[in-house]
Amino acid sequence: MLGRLLRDAIPLRRGERGLAVFLYVLLTLMVGADWIGKLGADALFVKRYGVQYVPWMYIITPVAMLAVSALIFFFVDRVRRRTMLLWYVAGTTLLSIGIQLAIWYPVIGNVIQPISYVFAHGVKETIYILFWVYAGNLYSAEQSKRLFPFFAGSVLVGKILGGFIGAGIAPVVHAENFIGAQAVGFFVCFIALVAYRGLPEGHGTGPVEDKLRPQGLRANIRESVDGYRTVASDRMLRTFGVGVFFWYFLMQFANFLYLLGLNQTAVGSGVESEDFFSQLYASVYTSSSLVALLIQSFITSGLIRRLGIARVLFFLPLWFFGTYAAAAFVGLNFVTGVALQLGERIWIPALHRPAAELVYSQVRAAIRPRARAFLSGGVNAFGNFAAAIALLVGFNYDGTDFGQRMLLFGGAGLSAVYIYNSLHLRRVFGRRILENVTSVEPDVRFSAAEILATEHGSVPDDLLRSLDGTIPADVEHGVRLALTRRGVLAMAADVTD
Repeated sequence: MLGRLLRDAIPLRRGERGLAVFLYVLLTLMVGADWIGKLGADALFVKRYGVQYVPWMYIITPVAMLAVSALIFFFVDRVRRRTMLLWYVAGTTLLSIGIQLAIWYPVIGNVIQPISYVFAHGVKETIYILFWVYAGNLYSAEQSKRLFPFFAGSVLVGKILGGFIGAGIAPVVHAENFIGAQAVGFFVCFIALVAYRGLPEGHGTGPVEDKLRPQGLRANIRESVDGYRTVASDRMLRTFGVGVFFWYFLMQFANFLYLLGLNQTAVGSGVESEDFFSQLYASVYTSSSLVALLIQSFITSGLIRRLGIARVLFFLPLWFFGTYAAAAFVGLNFVTGVALQLGERIWIPALHRPAAELVYSQVRAAIRPRARAFLSGGVNAFGNFAAAIALLVGFNYDGTDFGQRMLLFGGAGLSAVYIYNSLHLRRVFGRRILENVTSVEPDVRFSAAEILATEHGSVPDDLLRSLDGTIPADVEHGVRLALTRRGVLAMAADVTD
């Protein structure tokens, strides 16, 4: 039992350890440094600019992220991905130094607070996009299934580390200097990337292929749009993308309500209020991230084996529905705000593995990096943007108890739609598994046969019967075993003999 738990938590095999450990540490340091900067940026914006302006940031930040996502689409096949990481880390270091200087010497007045907010949140999302784009082509589908949850755990470790450091240094360094602390962390990451020998470049086009690519702004924009269209044309990714949209939409609702409750608790203004805000913020996030790390490391794998990916993904919309509905009746306060926030702080990180497996195990290798950028960049941005519009226009938020309850009832209603989407995704996912059993790509075919063991409940009986002897010989045993576990041994014999 203990051995299985340890294998789930650290699923490294011989030949993978050196690179995997380096990437784990790198991602931990980047996330930790960014989290310190984000603590400072959020505290300064809320206390100096005003929590009522946070929804406007939900509009500006996604626009910036859409631009960054399009830029990544532009460079993803033109520049070696190790080079992209180096550019990103170096650029983040320099921009952090510049923003910190602007906070010290605010020559542009209060404008620096929105800029630092957008920057801190943009850095957070870009870390995930670039890391997964880089790692997406380093590993096979089988390796991705094992290692990506391991890397996702490093995200939680980084947030926990950043939360502890941020809460500890706040009384000494003060929240207004946290962006500078972020610069120090990213500079360490830059040195590590330069110093590490043997770090793979990642897949990318060479000089010959580059010459064949379209030239000019219009052609490049068209190519980026085609990248989105290619991913969106995949039925399973499209359905999953709708779920991710609700995921980020409801998460932003919860973020705003949480900040509102937090601001009511950390009353006052000045350096002490900013420091207390950042410490309270960090303590809630760090403790919840510890819970998420434990669930992800030691519980999620068992849940996937027992329930399957599609069923495990129901935890998030059910949590959103329950917490929004409860808060709507009880009213918004610090406790209900934290309960809403736990959807993002615990369940989203803890359920990262089934989401990653759904994408990386059942999607063609050619579009996996674009799929990750599409979901983490494009859909993320649209969900945040839509949440901001709903906060500012659709619900006409006025800060009263009635306005807060309208937000909460609206969140509960949208959570119900999210639950329906999860039901539909389960059906689409089942159909995709059956399609992939006969895929021409061996890694996708093997992944489908393997995942069928836990996801057989998602596949209707008529589709199982439709296999009708068309199963390739190399996955026949796995399919027979899955169908036997389904309790249809006779059917298994019919379709595989």
